[in-house]
Amino acid sequence: MEIHARRGVSCGECHMPYVEEEVREYNNHHIQSPLAMIDKTCRSCHRQSEEELRQDVYTRQNKAMELRNKLEKELVKAHIEAKFAWDRGASESQMQPVLKLLRQAQWRWDFVIASHGAAFHAPQEVQRVLGDGLYKTMQARMVVKDVLNKHGYNNDVPLPDVSTKEKAQKYIGLDIQSKIAAKDEFLKTVVPEWVEEAKANNRFIEKYGVAKW
Repeated sequence: MEIHARRGVSCGECHMPYVEEEVREYNNHHIQSPLAMIDKTCRSCHRQSEEELRQDVYTRQNKAMELRNKLEKELVKAHIEAKFAWDRGASESQMQPVLKLLRQAQWRWDFVIASHGAAFHAPQEVQRVLGDGLYKTMQARMVVKDVLNKHGYNNDVPLPDVSTKEKAQKYIGLDIQSKIAAKDEFLKTVVPEWVEEAKANNRFIEKYGVAKW
């Protein structure tokens, strides 16, 4: 459990701090990052400067990001190497341990990335989960290497250049321009129909331009 939770600090104390207005005092309902108003959030308990507190948050996030990036790179290599093994005749039984390890590693990446605030709220757990994901990914790569050895391939698997988003999209055969065109068409044709339907059923909030489904 993270230190703030152990101290009994609630979500609202950081994300909905008290606002003083003349003789009234109430919680700010404009929920946002505590870093946007450090003087009323972090510094209501801590005595460090705003910059020190801000950097503390960034440090936690950067450490998680560093390990996340390492796991991502190894996962990419592992998936490419696994396909290479399939293409060279690897059997279902030979690849079953690889599939299991890759699935486990991928879930650990997903678990951390799906929680935007985890790097701050639970930095130790994030490091543990990502580290375990990295360990399982490396295990998967070792199993693939062993499978390839059994199929007479003893060299390193050739890896493509996927150092940029554009290069990665090209490697996997993703036609991003067609996807963008399809999205634009969706926004021009389908969304207006939804809006009209919402208005007809009195389920459209004019102030925010959104429908209540």
